[in-house]
Amino acid sequence: MKKIFTVFCILFVLPLGLFGCSSNSNNSGSHTSTNTQSAKSNSASTSEASSNTSSSKRAVKVRYEKMNLTTTLDHEYREEHLYKYVPGTVDQNKTYSWDNLNVSAKTKVYVDKKAVATFKDNDDNEYEHEEFYRIKLGSRQSNQQYWVNDDVLQNDHEDDYDD
Repeated sequence: MKKIFTVFCILFVLPLGLFGCSSNSNNSGSHTSTNTQSAKSNSASTSEASSNTSSSKRAVKVRYEKMNLTTTLDHEYREEHLYKYVPGTVDQNKTYSWDNLNVSAKTKVYVDKKAVATFKDNDDNEYEHEEFYRIKLGSRQSNQQYWVNDDVLQNDHEDDYDD
C-alpha cells in the first residue's frame, strides 16, 4: 500500500506541483518587472531625501543624563554624523554635514546632555547600548545643538598606555 501511494505521489502530484509552479512563475515574472520599474522610480525620488535624513532601527529605551563638559573633537570626527535627535528615537532624523560648520579637531565642544540608547540586536536578541552626546560648537551660548556618537568627542585617556 505504501508503494502504491509513493508511486501515485511521484507520478501525479509531483508533476502537477511543477506545472503549477511554472505557470505561476510566468505570471509572477510580469509582475516582477512592473514592480522593479516602480521601485527604480521610487529609489530615484528617495535618494534625495536620504541625503539629509536618516532612518535607523528603533531604540528600545533611551536614558538621558545632564552633563557640563568642555572637550575637543576627536581627530577622526568627520567619519561620524551629526543628528538633530538621538538616533533611534524618531522615524526620520535629520543629519548634518561637518563641511558647513567650519570646525577642526581643535574646536572646543560644550556637552550639556548624554543619552544612552538601548537597541535590540535581531541576530542574537541581545541588547546593545550606544552613547550619544548633545553638543554645542564654539560657545556655550550657541543656539544650534547636535547629537553625536561618542566617537566624535576627544577621549582624554586614549593616548595613555596600560602598565
